[in-house]
Amino acid sequence: MSSFTPTADQDARAAEIATKLDRVNCWLLEAGYEAALFASQPGVAWATAGLEDRIARNEEPGQVWVLVDEAGGHLLTTNVEEPRLTSELDVESLGFKLHVSQWYRPGGLADLAAELTADRRLANDGYGPGRVVSDRLAALRMPLVPQEHNRLAVLGSDCANALEGALRAWTPDQKETEVAARIAGALEELTIFPSVLLVGGYERRRRFKHPVPTDSKTGMDVLAVIVGVRGGLNIACTRTASAGTRPEDLERHRAACSVEAAMIAATRPATSWESVLEVGKRAYAAAGFPDEWKVHWQGGPIAYNSREYDVVPGTAGAAATILLGSAFAWNPTVQGGKSEDTFIVTADRARPVSNTAEWPELTIETDDDPIARPAILSI
Repeated sequence: MSSFTPTADQDARAAEIATKLDRVNCWLLEAGYEAALFASQPGVAWATAGLEDRIARNEEPGQVWVLVDEAGGHLLTTNVEEPRLTSELDVESLGFKLHVSQWYRPGGLADLAAELTADRRLANDGYGPGRVVSDRLAALRMPLVPQEHNRLAVLGSDCANALEGALRAWTPDQKETEVAARIAGALEELTIFPSVLLVGGYERRRRFKHPVPTDSKTGMDVLAVIVGVRGGLNIACTRTASAGTRPEDLERHRAACSVEAAMIAATRPATSWESVLEVGKRAYAAAGFPDEWKVHWQGGPIAYNSREYDVVPGTAGAAATILLGSAFAWNPTVQGGKSEDTFIVTADRARPVSNTAEWPELTIETDDDPIARPAILSI
């Protein structure tokens, strides 16, 4: 089994960080700022090529911040985290200077950032001093670089294997929470944090788009949804298992798969995210569910958030051009049926990163080539 660790392949990581610092500095010149502050956990993970804050996983801002200016990159942290960073991360070889504030100092990292930037024009991603331009700084994360593609592929395989392995051990008498615990345990063993973990049994997955796990018995089928995070990167993946699938459930699952397949085929460089959503709408209608797209968001680009943004009609993100090398995850749903995986945009057909050869498949015809989507596993 494989996992990405922050200390793996320092030379490749240093090269990745240098590429990203160049990207930030080019943006600074273009946007009229002199420094950029990344304090959000996604922003820091991106700028450092995988440094994660697993102390308070969903709490912002994190315990390590990154400041980028014409002199290079700076890591800002407290004396609490300094020993671990200096022990487990060769900061200087990665192109950073380390700056430490005492945890009990009023103002903490924000004051440290203000001191380092003095009166210079400072942009931030939502926290600390300077002007908030979080959307513009988040946009720098796309497209992903080749090193990120490699990590995403390993992470996708690990997530899919963990999720599918847990569902193969499922039985109808198990509670949703039992299934969720097995999935979480399998992911955590691979240093993957499940930022999203939904499990819906026979009744609840049909009633709710987001079946958070309860102590309800799953019954004759179960749907499980994850977003797994490692090194800051995110993988979205959904699977369904059944101990007696009814024909109408097969129809709804196939409908969701057909919509996702159409959207996957349409996700190409130089088109827009919203144009793919339009393809999805037509696929819903062709499957006999024309209004189903309105009752749940359909996904979009993925990288250092579960979605960098959802593709909402009429928004700037939806109108944005799809870039070669970006990652995405569409997640169409049809009345309890759902199909979802993570892909990388290539020059021709999208490259899947969260599928395995062991899970049963459906072959869906599209306007281009047939696309395989995960079927319902029969237990």
